[in-house]
Amino acid sequence: MSELTDRKDLRRLVSAPRDNRQRSNPVITHDFAHPTRVSRDQTRTLENLHSNLARMCAASFSTIQRSVVDVDIAFVDQTTYAEFIMSLANPSCSYTFKMEPLGGHAIIDFNPHLTYAFVDRNFGGVGEHLPPKGRPMTAIERTVMTQVVTRMLADLEATWEPLLKVMVADAELETNPEFMQVSAPSDTVVLIAFEVHMQHAKGLVTVCYPYFTLEPIMAYLNVQSWASRSRKGYSLERRKDRFSQLRSVKANVRVIAGRGEVDAEEISSIAVGDTILLETRKDDPGVVVVQDQPLFLASTGLSEKGRNAVQLVRSIPPQEGKRYT
Repeated sequence: MSELTDRKDLRRLVSAPRDNRQRSNPVITHDFAHPTRVSRDQTRTLENLHSNLARMCAASFSTIQRSVVDVDIAFVDQTTYAEFIMSLANPSCSYTFKMEPLGGHAIIDFNPHLTYAFVDRNFGGVGEHLPPKGRPMTAIERTVMTQVVTRMLADLEATWEPLLKVMVADAELETNPEFMQVSAPSDTVVLIAFEVHMQHAKGLVTVCYPYFTLEPIMAYLNVQSWASRSRKGYSLERRKDRFSQLRSVKANVRVIAGRGEVDAEEISSIAVGDTILLETRKDDPGVVVVQDQPLFLASTGLSEKGRNAVQLVRSIPPQEGKRYT
């Protein structure tokens, strides 16, 4: 009986390390053709960020089309730059642009159906005319699409503002995808596709961010940073609204250029031409009093139009206010 028990214990000891290795070292699949460089948390943050772009584009496109246009996020994915280029139509309606201060480029691509729907609607059509396949855009059609992409790029700048103030520059149209060399073929890119529904046309508008363009701010692309910066942006908006409301409020402002104490007996005998000795010197700053509260120290002088004026020097802390009352 003891020998059987010893065999069971030995079998348990031999099999335990193997089980522990299986639990502590799980097998993780890795696709070398599609490397995952952006985490799920960062992808979710990008999706939340660009959901605002979808709403703004819906309003902008509806204004341009003079009809209701729905814009929703179709997918957020990451792939290689070579596969993204191969997925584009030729000729295409793609715009490359630079994002400052990130220092990298990005791409916006319009589906051909949407491109010519914008053009047809601009010239009085219903937005359902499609040209023969493979025909490049004319100069007039390019002008129409320039107006569309300008509105979308302005919305893109507003989209990034809660996280980072981005300025879009050097936007250029490229109709041949093979000429858009903004990244190496094997580099990872993040694709954010928007599904646009018009009355007589639908298609995708795709925004492509190379990984090295987003790399400087990858640390901020998480739920915590996004939520805190969103609250910060909201508080700044509320602060601006409060300041705009205060512009309509009038307050009594006066400046005390000099201060001193005089006996009541001397005041009764003061006459024109007398000199009163003050406690302040000629180079001492004046005190700006708002609604009987001393708030600023200021230097006095004259404006360009010859009117009395003051230049604020510094604010008066609350604990120093009693010195100037």
